[in-house]
Amino acid sequence: MIFLGNNNFKGGIYTEKRLIAVFAAICMIIGCLCLRLYTLSTDSPVTAMNSSHYKTVELAAVRGDILDCNGRRLTGTDYSNYLALKPTAKALNLLESVTDSDTFNSARQRMSKGNAVCVNIGKAEVDSISDAMCIKVWNRYSDKQLARHIIGYINGENKGVAGIEAAYENVLSTGKNLSVRFPCDAYGKVIGGARTELVNSTLPCGNVQLTVDSAIQRYVEDSLDMYDVAQGAAVVIEAKSGAVRAVASRPVYDARNLGEYIDREDSPFVNRALSAYAVGSIFKVCVAASALEKGITDFDYDCRSVCEVDGVNFHCNANKSHGKLDMRKALECSCNTYFIKLAQKIGAKAILETASSFGFGQQVKLDSEISAAQGKLPSLENLKLSGNLANFSFGQGDFTASAFQIAQMMAAVANSGSYLKPYIVERAEDSGGNVVFEHSTEYPVHAVSQETAEKLSDMLVSVVEKGNASKAKLINSVKAAGKTATAQTGSFDSNGNELCNTWFGGYFPADEPEYVIVILKQNGSSGAEDCAPVFKSIADKIIYNE
Repeated sequence: MIFLGNNNFKGGIYTEKRLIAVFAAICMIIGCLCLRLYTLSTDSPVTAMNSSHYKTVELAAVRGDILDCNGRRLTGTDYSNYLALKPTAKALNLLESVTDSDTFNSARQRMSKGNAVCVNIGKAEVDSISDAMCIKVWNRYSDKQLARHIIGYINGENKGVAGIEAAYENVLSTGKNLSVRFPCDAYGKVIGGARTELVNSTLPCGNVQLTVDSAIQRYVEDSLDMYDVAQGAAVVIEAKSGAVRAVASRPVYDARNLGEYIDREDSPFVNRALSAYAVGSIFKVCVAASALEKGITDFDYDCRSVCEVDGVNFHCNANKSHGKLDMRKALECSCNTYFIKLAQKIGAKAILETASSFGFGQQVKLDSEISAAQGKLPSLENLKLSGNLANFSFGQGDFTASAFQIAQMMAAVANSGSYLKPYIVERAEDSGGNVVFEHSTEYPVHAVSQETAEKLSDMLVSVVEKGNASKAKLINSVKAAGKTATAQTGSFDSNGNELCNTWFGGYFPADEPEYVIVILKQNGSSGAEDCAPVFKSIADKIIYNE
């Protein structure tokens, strides 16, 4: 009995000690919580903000600039003002003074629930107050965006997916956004008196400098629109350096709303300046160059509007009978039958060699990621058929080329027989200012002899001064050289009319060439009517800096 009683007594002592220990631990925890609450109640406002939650509103992606050759921005040229508003009457009053009723009512409804909002107020100018911060946000693209097809666009995740935006994604992207941060309490309500923060407003970015001159680019785009080139392209390259000063394609798209253009039949996303098309009579420049290279300088032919090749009749343009012609006159009136007979005299092999030296049938790499299509140059085997050679002699048949290949040919004629390959990126720098790419000049491509180039250049001046390209004549006696083309495509409209590609390629001033310009219009009537006036418009604007 006594033994059992002693055990019960000891167990009671142990139980009491455990209760005391638990009670002491609970008291310590309560004490710590009280101390923490006291500390929070006496902290400064800055500390309170740092300990609170945040609501973040993203305004725009932070990306590096794409610049023109003079350092002017081609992206981020337009802005919108945003108001970052706390849910207060003072902020609402300010918003009501600068926006329409629908925008105001929508913002008021959200703010009535304790939410902060950011509202685009366009170009309205207001001073920031304690409850409303006015923020200028540079839009990536604008209504009057230049060089849309070569710049490209970004997707919904702010990643470049076309053009320079894609090719230099690693340089241009920061992976961050310009954001507004509102401090909030645990319930998501904006904290009164807390400072609204602008995040990533001074983030360092990389940049890409193009060879494009924004002034010349504007001249080109205005001229294409002025002369209703709804589908087509234009390129301007510096004759001596190969630097691309302008490149434009029509129709254009709005990179801010790409979805509207996906199903369009006129294919706005196609960069026609980089695509290959049926060429037509502008290729007669190459055939003439090939003849001169072979020493054929005095070939004459009596054009009767049609000639027969292996039982097939080939007609001259507009079925005209041009009479007796030499090479100069044949280029001036763009006589098909003359060049058919001239090609037979030269031979397919020599013409292909000259065409290849001008870059036909080869990609034109403007940058490591951006190239003009190689087009299609017929094989020697194909041209063994006399009918195929006849078509090839005036740029028809299976032959296709891009505007940049034609520009190379014209540049070679302008530059005493040699040309530098076109390029479009001058340099690129990362966010630390380190040069990650810089264009280095390559050796010129020797296409034809200086003698051939000089003779041909003199003939191309006559095409503009006396021939069918008279609408390309420049004002104030500045001479230009060039050639027109109207290429059959084998496609027809709903009325049975054949759709043609029309061209003009040339350079100016003829005596000291500075710029080469090539114009393409799809579904045109003739190169003389459609494209020669566009050339004149662009060249005149460049000359007089309009």
